[in-house]
Amino acid sequence: MRSRALFALIFVTVGCGDNNKSATPVDSSVPMIDAPLDANPSDLIGAAKATADGTGLSLPISFAKVTYLKPQLGNPTNDPAGFTIQAQQMGPALFVAVDPSTTTPPLARGDVVSFRITELTTIGGQKRVAALDTLMRHSQGADVTTLSQEVTAATDLVTGIDNYDSELVDVTGTIATFASSGSGFEKSQLTTTGMAASAAFVVRVPSTLRDAIDMAPTCTITLKDTPVGRFNAETQLSAFTPSDISLAGCPAPTVVSAIDISATSARITFSRNIAPASVMADGSQFTFDNGLTATAATVSGRTVTVTTNAQAIGTTYTVTVATTVTDLQGTALVTPNTATFSGFIQPASVKLNEVNAHITANCDLLELRVTASGSMGGIQIKERNVVVHTFGALDVVKNDIIVLHFASGSATCNPGTSVSETTIAGQPVGTFARNYDTAFDIFTTDGGITDTDNVISVLDKVGAIVDAVLIENNDNSTAGDSETAAATVAAANQWQMVGGGVPTGGFADANFTPHAVIDSDAPETVNHTGANSESLRRVDDTDDNDKADWAQGANTWGLINAGQAAL
Repeated sequence: MRSRALFALIFVTVGCGDNNKSATPVDSSVPMIDAPLDANPSDLIGAAKATADGTGLSLPISFAKVTYLKPQLGNPTNDPAGFTIQAQQMGPALFVAVDPSTTTPPLARGDVVSFRITELTTIGGQKRVAALDTLMRHSQGADVTTLSQEVTAATDLVTGIDNYDSELVDVTGTIATFASSGSGFEKSQLTTTGMAASAAFVVRVPSTLRDAIDMAPTCTITLKDTPVGRFNAETQLSAFTPSDISLAGCPAPTVVSAIDISATSARITFSRNIAPASVMADGSQFTFDNGLTATAATVSGRTVTVTTNAQAIGTTYTVTVATTVTDLQGTALVTPNTATFSGFIQPASVKLNEVNAHITANCDLLELRVTASGSMGGIQIKERNVVVHTFGALDVVKNDIIVLHFASGSATCNPGTSVSETTIAGQPVGTFARNYDTAFDIFTTDGGITDTDNVISVLDKVGAIVDAVLIENNDNSTAGDSETAAATVAAANQWQMVGGGVPTGGFADANFTPHAVIDSDAPETVNHTGANSESLRRVDDTDDNDKADWAQGANTWGLINAGQAAL
């Protein structure tokens, strides 16, 4: 092993390619990694990236800067916790898939470190360090911003991804519509002065971050000092914290809707997150007709809850919002700035009770059981992340059964062209062959339930998840939309493992199927009746929010299931 003094000299003369004046001094008490005397940190990173994947390696990295700390979110294979290292502004850089909070010492951005790589792997085209040893921290507080490249005008961010992978960049561009990008993540195509919109060039962020800072189509975003990621042919500009991103030029906020949430409160939903400081606590920016007045207002994201005097049941009210209300960027409210809602009516409570996603011609069925009397108005059914039905006004009582029929426009699925019922016996099975005399038959135009991995959820009229079920066809392959929806229902405490808890990384990939109800492509007959026609249904009256609540077996559409009793 070479002397510490000699390595200190190498550090001073070769350095990391940037000024380290802000860093604390090298700790001369720690041992050095055995690297060539003339080794440049960038050369060592480059050599590691050029080395074939494998275990039992011994590749030195010396005096590299920790440029970014990545948290573990979503899929632990594709999106593990880790950190990036770099030594010079033009790279190269390398992602280390080792949780920096678990290393000794725990690492921070700006640390100057040396270590030995013992394992390399490639995931989605990205070379990664999978294991290391002999980690040493020489100094702390280095200015990593000096390593960041301004790439807004670059034209080779896709074709030259090998030259940018894991390197820090600054970039400004315009975003488009967001779509799912693996469990817990969303992505949008990005247009910059150098790059046209392309499916291979995206901004990828956690869904929670996109929602928190209100990234929306046509916003201009600036990413600052964030590493370039990649997944196969896709260049991914990533961010994980609000400080990574600044927004400008976003659409002005508007009023989207209003709804009663109690006899003395209403919730107004906006198109963008609202700045709390722009809303007066006395509610005076919210005016109503028909004698309703505001006395208080509180902000939560895209909604404002307004306290009112007593609402009259069934009376239609219009709320008008003052244009002094702004979004997080300070942009004032524009029209439409009004919405209507009906005076408070007690909502019903319902639970998913039965589902079959594999009925011939997509004539799929979903059954709800009423657990508390009230109105179904505004209650929604979601498949994965898409609302497939919103209930209109329908008064129900405890123990009522509601059967939701899919593909209502199909003569096969809806012979006789039944419409949604307002009384249980309104359209008897003798006239409408697919109806159930013991249930409310409700029809949706949605084309059917996906019969592989899926997440079905029930939302109350203010958008809170009140019940959910994960279903699977047992093929051990999970779509990103299902993983995202599963994370959402788990966060709402509406799904868990049997016995409690959520698996590490969430209900994703190999952790989806073992905790879902099997089998989403259960046997059926053309008329979804008969001895060989099955469904996934609850087995009793309990609700533990796990797969033990459910089983595959003979269907009982329009009736309570075997093992259940009147509530």
